[in-house]
Amino acid sequence: MALTVAPIDFAALVDSSISRPARYLGNERGVEPRDWSAARVHWALTYPEVYEVGASNLGHVLLYSILNAVPGQLCDRAYLPAPDLAARLRQRNAPLFAVESHRPLAAFDILGFSLSYELGGTNILEMLDLAGIPIRAADRGDLPLDDPAAPPLIFAGGPTATGNPEPFAPFFDFLALGDGEELLPEIGLVVAEGRAAGLGRRALLRDLAEVPGVYVPSLYAPGPDGVSLLPLEPGLAPRIQRRTATPMPHYAMGLVPHIETVHDRLTVEIRRGCTRGCRFCQPGMLTRPARDVEPEAVIEAVEEGMLRTGYSDFSLLSLSCSDYLSLPAVGVELRNRLAEHNVSLTLPSQRVDRFDNSIAHILGGTRRAGLTFAPEAGTQRLRDIVNKGLTDAELLRGLRTAMENGYTRVKLYFMIGLPGETDADVLGIVDTCRALQQQCRDLGRLQLNLTISNFTPKPHTPFQWHSVSTAEFRRRQQLLREALRPLRGIKTNYTDVRLSAVEDFVGRGDRRLAPVIEAAWRAGAGLDAWFESAERTHAAWTGAIEAAGLGGSYRALEMGGWSAAEAFATGDLETFCRQPLPWDHIDSGVDKAWLAEDLRRALAATVVPDCSFEGCSSCGVCGPELGHNVVIPPPPVPPPIPPRAPASERVCRLRFGFAKTGSLALISHLDTLRLLERALRRSGLPVSFTGGFHPLPRLQVALPLPLGVEGLGEWLDLDFAAPIDPETARQRLQAELSAELTLHSVQAVPLATPGLAQQIRAAHWRIALLPSPGQPAPVPSQWSAAMGGLLEATALPWQDQDKKGRPRQRDCRPYLLDLRSAPLEAQAPGQAGMVLDLEAAVDPQGRSLRPEHLRHWLGESLGLPLMLGAVQRRSLLLDAC
Repeated sequence: MALTVAPIDFAALVDSSISRPARYLGNERGVEPRDWSAARVHWALTYPEVYEVGASNLGHVLLYSILNAVPGQLCDRAYLPAPDLAARLRQRNAPLFAVESHRPLAAFDILGFSLSYELGGTNILEMLDLAGIPIRAADRGDLPLDDPAAPPLIFAGGPTATGNPEPFAPFFDFLALGDGEELLPEIGLVVAEGRAAGLGRRALLRDLAEVPGVYVPSLYAPGPDGVSLLPLEPGLAPRIQRRTATPMPHYAMGLVPHIETVHDRLTVEIRRGCTRGCRFCQPGMLTRPARDVEPEAVIEAVEEGMLRTGYSDFSLLSLSCSDYLSLPAVGVELRNRLAEHNVSLTLPSQRVDRFDNSIAHILGGTRRAGLTFAPEAGTQRLRDIVNKGLTDAELLRGLRTAMENGYTRVKLYFMIGLPGETDADVLGIVDTCRALQQQCRDLGRLQLNLTISNFTPKPHTPFQWHSVSTAEFRRRQQLLREALRPLRGIKTNYTDVRLSAVEDFVGRGDRRLAPVIEAAWRAGAGLDAWFESAERTHAAWTGAIEAAGLGGSYRALEMGGWSAAEAFATGDLETFCRQPLPWDHIDSGVDKAWLAEDLRRALAATVVPDCSFEGCSSCGVCGPELGHNVVIPPPPVPPPIPPRAPASERVCRLRFGFAKTGSLALISHLDTLRLLERALRRSGLPVSFTGGFHPLPRLQVALPLPLGVEGLGEWLDLDFAAPIDPETARQRLQAELSAELTLHSVQAVPLATPGLAQQIRAAHWRIALLPSPGQPAPVPSQWSAAMGGLLEATALPWQDQDKKGRPRQRDCRPYLLDLRSAPLEAQAPGQAGMVLDLEAAVDPQGRSLRPEHLRHWLGESLGLPLMLGAVQRRSLLLDAC
């Protein structure tokens, strides 16, 4: 089937009936027009989760920004559509598209997926199917990329793709292992050359296999033992080494979504890699060596990023932020520089043993987020086994420091099922929480939110040879529930043991699991990271496992029968750890022999120090290929400037007339307010802020626009803390807004003027009404009679529900001021419907008529169902100031 590169009919697919349609608009701040025809290679980076998750993922944004900075390469984005859009795409036989160009994903040369967790493969298959691309690499043919029928090259990256790609290998043409900042542009160059040379798919993949960090599964096959992967051609590397790159914080400010995302803030990476050596932690092993970012680069990236994005929050990102020794100096310097900008700092992960007054000082701002620490285990013995490097005294000191700085609620992460764990260790979680509350009682009431995760062994860690029992998980969870019940001030969340078992089974599997992943997807598995889908997910996965004939292996894993602890007890640990593993051909840099030796140290409860700050542990990473630890000595901490509340004086008020048109009509009222607030921050205008816990600009927008409705005559009021020339304010604010939100007028109004909601008298609407498909079109005289009937009616009852779901009825006739057909030039030539102009009164509570009212009443009068077409609110009439 020939595939076109022309954009899809986006407006026909995405409208106000789709949930949160702004997810798919691709009009975020930072998006730039790009010439499709001038690009030698067309990328689409996709995040196989809903937009709110994917658009806030730092790695996704970084790689998108880097690729678009490479001459001759173009990068667009795509996300997993919500169920309503997915259903519409299938119903209308329309392909999944990239959000910026609105071109089908099949039109791109390279389509990349983030594979971030073990159960995420089903979302990838869903996206491939929606895009009309064969889900298995073997079914994609050997056509050159220039052939219209050639599917894109499909690849994956991310921690799961690097850790153990084998269960997913049949779905991908290649995998990008490790850091992608340098690797992906190299891939693009090879593809551009191969495309120019007219290479077929197989030849192009053979060239890509020569790029360090690229793994092409079709060029490898299981060896005689059925597990080890061996190259099929001479010259191929027997083991593929992951790539490392230096963090690039400047690219963090690439995109500013218009809707609220999961991490709705600027995120800047301060350190990549972690050498703490926690034995359960796969990211810590797969991201070595540790690489600090220069403090001044972090400061510049955050300061510039906050000014360019307009965010009110920023986050400094690392696997262990507290191990970035420059954190106190960088944090205080940023607090000083941004003291007048009403911003807050959050840290996603911290070591409680490094939490001190300096770090407490830099956290928060005008708003204070919660604190999260991860003791992981409840006893010192078990923390030594996992090499956590944390003592009870350090845990207590960190919690007391938090409370001394005003934090009374703290989140703690623990695991159960760790190697060597006994019931005493499980109950140690309870003892630890009780002791912390008692020993902090002099500082107030400490409230704890506990997350109890189930340990799942990960490839490339010392615990990769361990097994856990699902029955034991259930028993230990119940033991913990009963022991925690008497404690007050503690809330606990437990991970679903069923999903943990499936995650373990997939995460340490081989290529035989590809049919299981496909069958689970076809059975409805998807969005498997969300708790609300646990029942459906578990049924789909277990059914697929049984259908593939792997039920016995899965049940054996659930019983916990494959355990290194047993081999250790019998003195045969070395032989046990030499057995081949499905991921042995992936070279993480950490020697497998070192992992086995560290497992031996773990079972003896021996702690290994952090090699960033103490002696080398000889894990095998450091060298010319992957680099060395880069630990930057911390600069002195500057004197802190006392925090200042944002300006709250009210000196003058400006009233802006504005129009909201085009794609911005599909952005909700709340998202419009968020857009305006960020534009105000970027503009640097002396806006007046509210007081309280969450200061906001003193901004009023008149009657909210319904989703999907253009507004041509809208109003907003802004209070300022200093005198400002109205036209200067309009120009500065307009410079931070898109052309689809136009400030067409401005005037000063007295501060004592009533709010906009109290001044609205009427709204003028232009509404297109269309007969439903298959219905006869009314003639003009029928429309006139129906409109006349409404104007002559003494009552127009409307039944609906209030905010609490209770039925109510009200008479809407007082709101109908005028109704007539729009001028002839507004009528669509040859269209079966009618375009109407409505004037509706608005009361002080904002109640009025909506287009839906007219659709219903006129449909009743005409005796046929009607649909709403294009709707505009032409103007809002205000009382004179």
